Amino acid sequence: MPTTALRLLLVFTAASLLAACTPASLIPPRGAPGNTEAILILPGLGMTKAGLRDMSTFSHVADSAGFEVYVFDYRSRRSVERGVDRLIQLMDENDLDRYQRVHVFAYILGGYTLNLALEEALVPNLGHVVYDRSPLQEMAPKLGSTGAFGLLAWLAVGPILADLAGTEYTPLERARQRPADGESGRRIGIIMENRATRFIRKRKDRALAMRPLTFDPDALGQAYDDVLHVPLNHDEMYRAFDIIGPELLHFFRFGAFSTEASRVPLNIDPFQR
Repeated sequence: MPTTALRLLLVFTAASLLAACTPASLIPPRGAPGNTEAILILPGLGMTKAGLRDMSTFSHVADSAGFEVYVFDYRSRRSVERGVDRLIQLMDENDLDRYQRVHVFAYILGGYTLNLALEEALVPNLGHVVYDRSPLQEMAPKLGSTGAFGLLAWLAVGPILADLAGTEYTPLERARQRPADGESGRRIGIIMENRATRFIRKRKDRALAMRPLTFDPDALGQAYDDVLHVPLNHDEMYRAFDIIGPELLHFFRFGAFSTEASRVPLNIDPFQR
């Protein structure tokens, strides 16, 4: 097996084993008295142990700011829809309706899953939602589910990669899942990755042939109220809570990113390391 393929298989296998060997709530909520709001983090296929450590650190910071943090492992090897069913089950089992508001930060697979789940289950206390989006990384399921690598991916994570590649993104609409009475309204944010992962860099030509590359959030098919452009790729998004953590807390408090947030695409080569 080529060295690159072996390395990629190990990465996928590690992510798969992490999902198989950990409880549904990857970080135990601290249960601090007085926390009336919660943050639900929905990781994607790129979740790693290093990322989990960063989320745990963020959990401590968020707790001191009055937010209880949950990280649900809702993912299924079989399909996106299985993950939707699991997410609805986990929200019910963890009694999230006891919070005044539950805000969500969703990675790519998490966003697909959340939006589909909200079509089936009413969450009246749903607060602000922030999506991690990437016009480059969102090509990865299709790029990674074909050819020889597709077989490796299937062995490591199951049919979910190909299923995600064939699943149409269903946007969260502001009119759906209305906020609870007395709330100021739900706001939707997008954190836009402006760099490509190593996986995408190695497939640059194929990626650029799939569709025109644009970092315009209007091209993502998701209504939004604010956008934050970051010089990060998808792998780094799991380990950069020192960068994105304060912005997430600011958004969940005020419904907008900070005044320092970059709201236009960054003037960088996305394929440069």
